[in-house]
Amino acid sequence: MKKIQINKLFGRFDYSILLKDDGLTIITGPNGYGKSTILKIINALTKGFSSLYFFFELDFSSVIISFTEKSKLTIQKRKNRLYFNDIEIREEFFKENVIRSLERHPLYYRIDEDTWINRRTDERFSLNEYLYKKYFETQDYSVNNEILLNNKMNLYELFEETKRQIGNIYYINEQRLIKEVKNRRDEIEYKSTIDDLPEKLLDRINKVQSNYSAISNKLDSTYPQRLFSNEEAISKSDFKTKLESMTSKNEKLRQYHFVDESITKGLKFKDEYAKALKIYFDDFEEKYKVYEDLIAKLDLYTEIINARLTFKHIEISKEKGLVVKADNDENKSISLSKLSSGEKQEIVLFYDLIFGSDDKVLLLIDEPEISLHIIWQKTFMNDLIKVIKYKKIDVIVATHSPQIISNHWEQQVDLGELYEQQLNKN
Repeated sequence: MKKIQINKLFGRFDYSILLKDDGLTIITGPNGYGKSTILKIINALTKGFSSLYFFFELDFSSVIISFTEKSKLTIQKRKNRLYFNDIEIREEFFKENVIRSLERHPLYYRIDEDTWINRRTDERFSLNEYLYKKYFETQDYSVNNEILLNNKMNLYELFEETKRQIGNIYYINEQRLIKEVKNRRDEIEYKSTIDDLPEKLLDRINKVQSNYSAISNKLDSTYPQRLFSNEEAISKSDFKTKLESMTSKNEKLRQYHFVDESITKGLKFKDEYAKALKIYFDDFEEKYKVYEDLIAKLDLYTEIINARLTFKHIEISKEKGLVVKADNDENKSISLSKLSSGEKQEIVLFYDLIFGSDDKVLLLIDEPEISLHIIWQKTFMNDLIKVIKYKKIDVIVATHSPQIISNHWEQQVDLGELYEQQLNKN
């Protein structure tokens, strides 16, 4: 995606936003100018049929998305109709026959804007998943929606092509510390997101360790055969280089408690062991690759978070996932719930940035400055750029904090300035 052009957003604003080539675009502007809405528009573009409800509710005239492949997606709204590249969808058909059929269904209940649950099976599904199953898999045309049915394949193909061109999107909204859920009695409950974080990280670690065990067992089981058939030996100089590398990586594994002991202690070079040592070092490198990405992310995460915390630090544990320790007492753990709101924001936000999103994704971040001290705001963008470089992702940030921008003004698109230009043209 190269450019997004929005006309008459909220009946007033005309914006043309060219995304920056180096992966970071910062959208700023006064409250009420549509910063968060622009992120939601981009997020909706990959939601397929679910986006119809969003765009019917949004006050706008047109949205034009330009891609690097020189193609465009145009969404227009005229009275009670939407046009996706001239494919027409009537609001009354869509809302009456699709949304209300779901809302009135005795087995389904809605838990958020685009998620329903089947009471019988506890299965969660989006509007897009529901429509795909209903119209494409079962060919159930009981919902009398002539316009939607006539256009269903063309529209579906358009949605799929749009998703392909934009790629995956990961949206981090401004409400990060509390999530709203519904229980089985349809009652809304609020849950702290930071309480789930140690378990989420622990689950990630366990999956990597399972992969390590599988590869390790495979290599160990074939070690004798490979040893007897191996004709390649390691030289003394190569042994020294390999040993230094193994020692460093083994210490990194011990830092995060993935191994308990040093595997290089007492290891010495002997000519008669040169062939076995070659396989030993090669096998270690193969095993270490399993941990490599996780360790790089843990290094980045702990570096960023520990630079912010005062009188405390986070540690990664294969037993507990993530723990906070007091600087003056390694035996004293601090509950995540006892941290300040700013500390919680940073821990949750950077976990999402580093671990929550996939690599090579379009990341949308809404108001990262919430609850952050000015000093933390000033360092946020530099740390975000580290994440961008490591994960090779594109990021769009919506903020009204000049401290967040720091010294990255060349990445800024100011909606206030764009609106002034619009008024001057008129």
